[in-house]
Amino acid sequence: MNKKYLYIGFIIILLVSGFVIWKTIHHAQQSTSTSQKSIRRALPKEVTVTLNKDGFIPQVVTINTGSAVRWKNESGSQQTVNSDNYPTNQLHRELNFGVFSNGSSVTYTFTKT
Repeated sequence: MNKKYLYIGFIIILLVSGFVIWKTIHHAQQSTSTSQKSIRRALPKEVTVTLNKDGFIPQVVTINTGSAVRWKNESGSQQTVNSDNYPTNQLHRELNFGVFSNGSSVTYTFTKT
C-alpha cells in the first residue's frame, strides 16, 4: 500500500513539474512575441531629422522600407543632404537633394532596404 501512494505521489510531482515548465516556456514565448511586435510598431512611417548649427538631430535613425525621412533645415543658412562617398556622393544618388533653404525641408521615402 505504501508503494502505491509513493507511485501516485511521484506521478503528481511529475504532472505539476511538467505544468510549471510548460507555463514558464509559454509565458516566455508570449513575452518575446509581444516585444517583437512592439519593436515593429515603434518605427514610425516618417522620421524627422533636424539640421541645425551643430549638425543632425538625431544623428542615427532606424526606419523600415516604405518609411520616409524628412530633413528639416533649422540651421540659419542653406544646407544640403547628400549620399555617402564624399566628395563624389555617388553611392546613393537618390539621396543627393541639392541645396535647400533655412526653414524648408526635403523628404525621401525609402523603397529599398
